[in-house]
Amino acid sequence: MKHLMKLLFVPFLLFFSCTTQVDGVLNDGDLPQNNEDASVEATLHPVGISFSKSSIAAFAEEGISEIGIYVYMDGSLIYGEKQPLVHGAIEVPLPLGENLQTFVVANADEVADADQLSTAVIRQNDNMQKPVYISEIIGFTSDNSVKSLDVELKRLVGQAVFAPVESQEEMDGIIQFDALDITFTNVGVAYSVKEEKAVLEDVTVRTNRESGFGAYVYSFPTENNGSRTSVDVAYLKEGVIVNRTNGSLDTGIIFKSSKRSVVHMEILNEDWVETEWESMIEEIDF
Repeated sequence: MKHLMKLLFVPFLLFFSCTTQVDGVLNDGDLPQNNEDASVEATLHPVGISFSKSSIAAFAEEGISEIGIYVYMDGSLIYGEKQPLVHGAIEVPLPLGENLQTFVVANADEVADADQLSTAVIRQNDNMQKPVYISEIIGFTSDNSVKSLDVELKRLVGQAVFAPVESQEEMDGIIQFDALDITFTNVGVAYSVKEEKAVLEDVTVRTNRESGFGAYVYSFPTENNGSRTSVDVAYLKEGVIVNRTNGSLDTGIIFKSSKRSVVHMEILNEDWVETEWESMIEEIDF
């Protein structure tokens, strides 16, 4: 077993740490229908949720066309819907004169267990390939003095990037493999809104020559989990594993919101792998 070296990673601020959103899948939690009782309609109070022009521009740049809004009374969900972003403001009908809490999320695949604020969890189902945005939990009273809430969404996730150091010429000459499976360990794949803590799993991303054998994952913050991320690399040829790293490669990464860490690795360096590349070359008479 060869001695493993600690991989070099470089943290960066992600380019845009501004007000942004998350297109989430929201659970049903609508208010009672107006036709059930005239008194219910009379007690509803429209509250606007507005975003700055720069936020709307950022939503458009990310391709986000809708957001998820969750509103709670005494910790229980009274409104949970996806709403389209049209003119930068959304109106939500809420019961008048109540103390409420809300959060807004964008670019998430799902908000699970949203019936209670204490159990609401944001989840991603796409191998963590999308950035997620979320607001703080905002408390307010739905009286006639509150016409609109100004909501700021910030990028919740951090990012780890796997970057081979070989030149393009070296990569073009690779014949031993044609794809890599990069497994990032201890990735925050889900996030408790109330507890502000991530659920950890390993995430595998396949990459190939066309993408320069590079890969990345987004992750919910793992600062509160007491764990660090390592990387395992499997080398494939025509879909079959032909070599792999001889153990998890320590990166020292802890995911933080709007922070990017780049892991640099010599993918052709035999110090990293179980089998020397020379022993894998097939010689054929011609």
